[in-house]
Amino acid sequence: MKDEHVPNPNLTWALQSYVMDSGRLLLVELDDQGRIGTANLAFRSRFAGFSRVHGKPLACFLRHESGDHLGIEPGLAYRTPVAHVLKGVLGGEAYLFHAYPIDQGTLLIGELANVVESDIVERMGHLAMEMSRLVRDLRKTNHKLALANELNQSLARTDPLTELANRRYFMERLNTSIAHALARDHRLSLLMIDLDHFKRVNDRFGHAGGDAMLVAFARLLKSQVRAADLPGRFGGEEFVLYMLDADLRAATEAAERLRTQLAGLRLLDADFCVTASVGVTELSAGETAETLLIRADDLLYRAKTEGRNRVIAEACGT
Repeated sequence: MKDEHVPNPNLTWALQSYVMDSGRLLLVELDDQGRIGTANLAFRSRFAGFSRVHGKPLACFLRHESGDHLGIEPGLAYRTPVAHVLKGVLGGEAYLFHAYPIDQGTLLIGELANVVESDIVERMGHLAMEMSRLVRDLRKTNHKLALANELNQSLARTDPLTELANRRYFMERLNTSIAHALARDHRLSLLMIDLDHFKRVNDRFGHAGGDAMLVAFARLLKSQVRAADLPGRFGGEEFVLYMLDADLRAATEAAERLRTQLAGLRLLDADFCVTASVGVTELSAGETAETLLIRADDLLYRAKTEGRNRVIAEACGT
């Protein structure tokens, strides 16, 4: 027979897995009127013969040693719970319950207390420590899950080699930024960058050398952009960068700095340099990410055909 379950957000995973399924510990959740909401199988089998108890007053099953009035105090949130010794209405057996505060009610966790008073106190301490350990373990697990989720999200939007935005994430951000720029009448410029004759790098230094060159350029790219800009890797040796609140002139100056610094970089050999061709354009009214990328790519192609190692910049319609 399954437990009655009236969901309450305050019942943590620790309580659900450790207490609800326990054959020894008794769990009962009360509302602010002392009526039962959730009760586990151990409680219902002992006091109600497995019958439903939802909505019934706890006083139907338990009473205080001093009289019928239960007088349960739940204590304070995040503090040591208050302990209560209650007796069964029918059998008169004594039970030790810890009272935990929850939203608009009280959570009671207890067990049979037919032992001497000193053992009751000791058992109270053991139960409190065990529950504290469970809650602590739960917090650690939740923290690890949060870190793992954050890592997975980062991996899903990042190029694994260069740690720049991958193509999919870059396009998501570019579409959003274009929408904001057009709505607020802000400037946005785009750079399409391709490393020249990159096959020569792999042929001479191997793929490890090629990868090292891509990583070095990615670092250079990140070092030259502002926090509002987003650099990305489109694939192979092709990179892209959008710059918010930057007109064509500012973006062209940034492209020239990148081109010059890359040409001066001697990462793999003192006599070997890698250059880049860059196409630069600026967003125009009513334009989409796709048309902006096409224009930047056309300008990059012109830079390639006109001799490479150069920047070609042009606004729409010029």
